[in-house]
Amino acid sequence: MRKLIASFLILSVSILSAYSVLTLWKGVHLYLDNPSRERLLKALRFTPSNPNLFYRLALYYQWNMEAVDLKVSLHYLGKAIERNPLEQSYWLSLAKVLNKMGDGKASEQALEKAALVFPTGYTGRWTTANLLLQQGTLERALPHFSYILAHFPEQRRLVYEVLLKAVQDQDVILGKIVPGDLEALNHYLNYLYETGDKETAVKAWAKKVSLGFPGERKEALRHIDFLISRNALSEAFQVWKARLKEEGLPLPSENNLVTNGGFEKEKILGGGFDWRMAPVQGASMSFDPSVVFEGKQSLKISFDGKDNIDFHHLHQVVPWKSDKDYLLKVHMKTKEVTTKSGIKIEVIGIGPALQASSESLIGDQGWKELTLAFHTPPQSQGGIIRVRREKTDKFDRFLSGTVWLDHINLKEK
Repeated sequence: MRKLIASFLILSVSILSAYSVLTLWKGVHLYLDNPSRERLLKALRFTPSNPNLFYRLALYYQWNMEAVDLKVSLHYLGKAIERNPLEQSYWLSLAKVLNKMGDGKASEQALEKAALVFPTGYTGRWTTANLLLQQGTLERALPHFSYILAHFPEQRRLVYEVLLKAVQDQDVILGKIVPGDLEALNHYLNYLYETGDKETAVKAWAKKVSLGFPGERKEALRHIDFLISRNALSEAFQVWKARLKEEGLPLPSENNLVTNGGFEKEKILGGGFDWRMAPVQGASMSFDPSVVFEGKQSLKISFDGKDNIDFHHLHQVVPWKSDKDYLLKVHMKTKEVTTKSGIKIEVIGIGPALQASSESLIGDQGWKELTLAFHTPPQSQGGIIRVRREKTDKFDRFLSGTVWLDHINLKEK
């Protein structure tokens, strides 16, 4: 067996060596990336039945700037197809040449032949869709783009970008092209998030909901956070409430727009209109069942005394109506809080400018109700409630001590 394998290897090497010598003697090498016309013609005399040589000559007359001749290219493509009608690239190239020559009908016929040869391939579908788009036959191009979206997910972004330039109507893309399955809709939504298209993202989400697809929590939060980032807090809050209802969680009410205002749960959904707790050097946050104003636990913030902290790392996005009076109530307790720059509650608007702060607490304070009344600006849909401590340039600047928060309430006056 080993002798047989060795003999086969020797024979293979001999054939390759003989081919190399022969092609060099003939003055052509078929492995050249861009052989000259003369080399291709010499190769044809050597192997006149090779369809790929005719194809390479056709490409030469398409792309060589000094010898562009579409009629000659068409002639060689015909010769290549005669010898191998099952090579899709020949038909696609023929369709391109005919399109350049202004023969749209013949170009479409060539595209149909290309599709018959390999109907499930990406290259054929992509070339066909783009040529039909160039010819102004959008309706005929759409099924090919839809096929690519359904079967080649890694190419979806490219399809969206091409179609948006050609169609300039996201409603057409969403309604006629994007496949109606969950994975495709999620991918399209991700594309819209990346490009910042809020209006279409709202429509795509509505379509997804109308089709009854089960959504994961992280997908809902991604959509909510995107809408918040685009200052569409009213729409984001509707999605938030729908998600809470879907998971059987209590809904916010007009009596308190703050989610989990008593910190009874470590998180409701996480993200969206839930509390956000970002890590920060010099402070730590935890839930404390041993110190409460009411309920089962409060939120504790501990400062280690080693940093002059600019603290804003606990906050919640809240919705509100524009041009209305609101009242925020927060219950806070402090123990051994140092520096004159104490802990306070701050409200800032998202979009239209708004900033309001409560009094700040230092030292030892029992449970105290901090109140903050404010008027929302016109066109404002919501803002941020956050715990705040500003950096100070004073000698006594390193913050230490403990703060507890509980029973936070925001409602219209």
